[in-house]
Amino acid sequence: MNRCFAILLGVVLALVAGCVSATPPPTPVPPSATPIQPTATLAPPTASATPSPTNTPTPTSTPKPTATATLVPPLSGSGGGVIAFISNRNGNHDIYIMNVDGSDQRQLTTSPDQDGWPNWSPDGKQMAFQSNRSGALNVYLMDVLGGSRVDDSKAQRLTNSPPGRGSWEPAWSSDGKWVAYSAQQTSGSDIFLTNPDGTERQRLTDNKAIDGAPTWSPDGTRIAFFSDRDGNWEIYVMNADGSNVRRLTNHPGQDHSPTWSPDGTRIAFVSERDGNEEIYLMNPDGADLRRLTRNKAEDWFPAWSPDGKRIAFSSNREGNHEIYVMNADSSDQKRLTNNDAEDWGPVWMPKLP
Repeated sequence: MNRCFAILLGVVLALVAGCVSATPPPTPVPPSATPIQPTATLAPPTASATPSPTNTPTPTSTPKPTATATLVPPLSGSGGGVIAFISNRNGNHDIYIMNVDGSDQRQLTTSPDQDGWPNWSPDGKQMAFQSNRSGALNVYLMDVLGGSRVDDSKAQRLTNSPPGRGSWEPAWSSDGKWVAYSAQQTSGSDIFLTNPDGTERQRLTDNKAIDGAPTWSPDGTRIAFFSDRDGNWEIYVMNADGSNVRRLTNHPGQDHSPTWSPDGTRIAFVSERDGNEEIYLMNPDGADLRRLTRNKAEDWFPAWSPDGKRIAFSSNREGNHEIYVMNADSSDQKRLTNNDAEDWGPVWMPKLP
């Protein structure tokens, strides 16, 4: 386990120790707001992810919140869209948004707890995220309306993991009907689905390994994820019902954090196969592997722009973790955030009609 993975695991265990009595087995969780082992997460301080529901999750319905939010002018997008990300610049991990040129950075969540792993709904009106505000790491939904309204105190809790367990890494399906997430089990973690009102749940994987960081194909038929079921972290893909699981990568270096391109032809992911965490591309069948970043730092959390032309990511190449953006061929790498805190886990807002 390299230095970054050790930091991530330490952060997760520290957070778990603070709100639960048991120390759970390693599980994927985003940094600070939830990073963990070599999973899709980098290394900002404070993350909280631990276990998740057990066995077949029991559906729990939770009424959708009616947002009485504070009105804020929507971001302009600066011609290229809006990016949500995680930062601990105000003391704990919260979710922020900014224009794609790094301007107009705004804080979305203000809970004293740890919030992270933002994921926009396809229509841009809601955001799924993970938080330990209930005393355990769980998945929540809040109304954001493209970033123009926010009242995270009315966030709807989608999962019901108790202390000592946890649910994290939410990912919306392209039709908005499902949210995939990872949840810690007695041994390891598995991938589940829930509909946005929390009334229906499905378990997709069931083994003693750690399965995490689910990401949907644009057509909603497949889910890519990482798993250590074969000994180390590798990228896998399965049908949206959990069938036909196939391994895409096969290397002794850790592979994790997959994310599908908007046209479905490529998967970006993180690998340490060349010595440190870098961002790579491959076809959905694992062929045509290409390395995008090349430096001695850790490059994490790739996130595609809605048009598939650019990739946002996190990197500590200049000391601490900041948000960067590059063209999908790796050219024109630019830094978007610049402060002493840890900024990571970018995700692009979908292109709205």
